[in-house]
Amino acid sequence: MKTFSKFATVTAALAMLAVPAIASAADYYGAFAFSQKTGASGWSKNYGSQGEAEGAALQVCFQTQGASDCKVSYSFVNSCAALAVGGDNGWGADWGTNVQAAENKALHTCSGYSYNCKVITSQCSNGS
Repeated sequence: MKTFSKFATVTAALAMLAVPAIASAADYYGAFAFSQKTGASGWSKNYGSQGEAEGAALQVCFQTQGASDCKVSYSFVNSCAALAVGGDNGWGADWGTNVQAAENKALHTCSGYSYNCKVITSQCSNGS
């Protein structure tokens, strides 16, 4: 009996080690949608999944802006992000730990594809 008890104790301890840790913080997703044809845009933040965030951004772009060619331009999680658009509707998007960093990076990315780039939206998806 003693051998069985030791075996059972070791097995129980190993089983507890195999259980994955439960994440203590939730992930917060956001997304931007953009139409290069019309310049319409939409955004979302603080959704529970990337798919939900992208769907919400597309819905805003389609329904409130009336653009039928909106596409997800950028998705982000637990961070800030910005979307910058240039004079010919070329665009760039990027993320950062704060709005200023995201905007600077988005402007830099946009300037590689377009001219006279301006930030049209910046959002943080962090639960607040």
